[in-house]
Amino acid sequence: MHLNHVLRSLALMVLLSGVGKVLAQWRVSVVDASTSTAVPYAHVLVQASDGSTTSVHITGPDGWVDLPVLPSAKAPGARIRVSYMGYITLQAPLDAPGEKVVKLVRSNVGLNEVVVTGQYAPGSPERAVHKVRVLDAERIRLMAANTLGDALRNELNIRLAQDNILGTSISMQGLGGENVKVLIDGIPVVGRQDGNIDLGQIDLTGVERIEVVEGPLSVNYGTNALAGTINLITRKGTTDTTTTLRGSVYTEHIGRLNTTLSASGSWGRDRLTLSAGRNFFAGWDPARPGLPDLSPHLADSTRYQQWKPREQFFGRLNYQRMFGVWTLGYKGEVMHDRIVSRGMPRAPYYETAFDEQFLTVRLDNAVFLEGRLWERYRVNVLGAYNTYERRRNTWFRDLTTLDEQLAPLEGTQDTSRFSLLNLRGTFAQPQGDRRIGYEVGFDSNAETGAGERISEGRRSIADHAIFGSMEVAAHDRVTVRPGLRYAYNTRYEAPLIPSVNVRWRLSPTITLRSSYARGFRAPSLKELHFLFVDINHDIVGNPSLKAESAHHGSMAISYRHVKDRTVYTSEFNAAYNAVDDLISLAQLQGTRFTYVNVGRFRSALGSAGAGWDNGHWVVSVGASVTGRYDTLASSLGEPWIVTPEVRGSLTRRWMAKGWTASLFWKYQGELANYAVVDAVTVQRQFIAPYHLADMTITKRIWKDRIALSAGCKDLFNVRNLQATLAEGVHANGDGALPMTTGRTAFVRVELEIDRQARNANK
Repeated sequence: MHLNHVLRSLALMVLLSGVGKVLAQWRVSVVDASTSTAVPYAHVLVQASDGSTTSVHITGPDGWVDLPVLPSAKAPGARIRVSYMGYITLQAPLDAPGEKVVKLVRSNVGLNEVVVTGQYAPGSPERAVHKVRVLDAERIRLMAANTLGDALRNELNIRLAQDNILGTSISMQGLGGENVKVLIDGIPVVGRQDGNIDLGQIDLTGVERIEVVEGPLSVNYGTNALAGTINLITRKGTTDTTTTLRGSVYTEHIGRLNTTLSASGSWGRDRLTLSAGRNFFAGWDPARPGLPDLSPHLADSTRYQQWKPREQFFGRLNYQRMFGVWTLGYKGEVMHDRIVSRGMPRAPYYETAFDEQFLTVRLDNAVFLEGRLWERYRVNVLGAYNTYERRRNTWFRDLTTLDEQLAPLEGTQDTSRFSLLNLRGTFAQPQGDRRIGYEVGFDSNAETGAGERISEGRRSIADHAIFGSMEVAAHDRVTVRPGLRYAYNTRYEAPLIPSVNVRWRLSPTITLRSSYARGFRAPSLKELHFLFVDINHDIVGNPSLKAESAHHGSMAISYRHVKDRTVYTSEFNAAYNAVDDLISLAQLQGTRFTYVNVGRFRSALGSAGAGWDNGHWVVSVGASVTGRYDTLASSLGEPWIVTPEVRGSLTRRWMAKGWTASLFWKYQGELANYAVVDAVTVQRQFIAPYHLADMTITKRIWKDRIALSAGCKDLFNVRNLQATLAEGVHANGDGALPMTTGRTAFVRVELEIDRQARNANK
């Protein structure tokens, strides 16, 4: 009897200890704060009171995870840190054991979660009829990208070119940068040099994501959107009461130093974000590699540098005030860019030289009003006034006394000013769970150019349009979106611009998209009225230019599957562009250039890509082939000109230790086109293929407040690209085109401080 009593007591103790163990555990459920749906595969880090990570766990498909009882987790001050891509990272205390619900708030930085370019309302890119490529804040950070050009250098179907005076230019789908629309918060960027926006002048401080749409968005944005649209979305502040201060310092061993500072916060109905910074580059020349020498030195031939010294100052202000379901906002941006080109000492005594300075000032202002009517309709109205001024001055400098005077030669001093007034409004009913959604709107743009290089000193051109589109759920899995734009251009008869987009969800994991769109591009003021004649240039505008028109067709099929905490993606794309009356800078004779319509131009491309992401490893690869064919090739009996591209990226995250390592690589194949050698001779020119690769390693410390990054850009040490005939007005005469400053080591330090605990869960 005594033995039975002992056995029953032991059994009861074992049972109670098991129950106690279960009750002493934490069972965490991670859900979306707005929808209360489970967030699968979120990372849950258990942190001791000193901030060190004791264990890492991942929620299951139902959003639940069981946390083991560890001595450090039971100590006062222990917390959990919950993170998932597209949501704001949250920290919460580990109080009494049991079940705990953690609500994650969607982050404005979650770029792969929400897109706005060409959409009726912010929504998932999976539901968008357009194929939208998103570069989020994390990717921008991993690439150590400072400017828009840095961020795009690893993307397929995008090719960058470098001019050390005009800056970084872009081409997409075989078409030049004059056919690429660059927007900031939906507002066109003004100020094109040689037909291109200098991507090196667009700093990414305060930018939370970049959305890229290949192919025309002419119905939505009108002219200049034949090849594609790039929209930068800036940070608008937070919806809670947290005040955030961010700062960063970035430096390269060749003499680059960038510093930025930003702050954001919200008070009641007001939200404010401020950012400012300075980018400094001392200049660099491949003949003198190594660390820069900033000490005084003799004014000899070393004063000339292939990569010119450059200094930028910039600032951005975003302010929003809430009025119930309405938001009124203002955005102001300023940029001051200074490039100095020091000339070689002049023969025979090498005591004098010509020095040039290129000063650019951008000033952008915009007012936004957005909100809802009767819950189901969305209204967006904006008004923007942007100015761009580029001033060129040339000095004749005495290198023995360092005295200087403005050069008296014709064409050595000039100032160009451009302004753009943009008014835009849309009224939309998003499709949501209804069969039909639609959008109607107006878009008015008036551009003015003035300066010594503009014939008659001042010219203007305007484009006023109304547009509309409709999304129809033709089937449970098929959405059709026809659109139409009617425009009145003050210089040209603009055609009706139609488009049709189809999105067909073949299965829960496979989506097919196809589109047709017509494009239209009126010649710019510079192409019509530009006049630039000096000792190095002879470029004249052509007021007889015709407007470009285009037809675009594309098809894309994408696959996305989530299985066992891993996301698998793949896609195949094909596109065809037919452009009539393509405008190009052509050589007339000797050194004289003008803009002409070169006739028909065709481009075709095909690409494929795949990705794999399990939260710790992120792998993506892609390849594309772009073919070009124009009237000149047809007359000479030449075949299509084909250029291949291959890219890849690899990221490894050690969540518990705070380490991240990334590698980005791209192969750009040989580019071939035609060049006019003399008045009667036309031949091909080839730009050599090249590899670009960048590597970054990041360590987060002090509870993720500080991020220390180091890495190397251009691992293959690409500097100049060999060409049979250099492109561009400012290109070198030795058959070499500048591409990068070669293999460069860099270090970045980032600091982020919140006024209160980061989204403490209550």
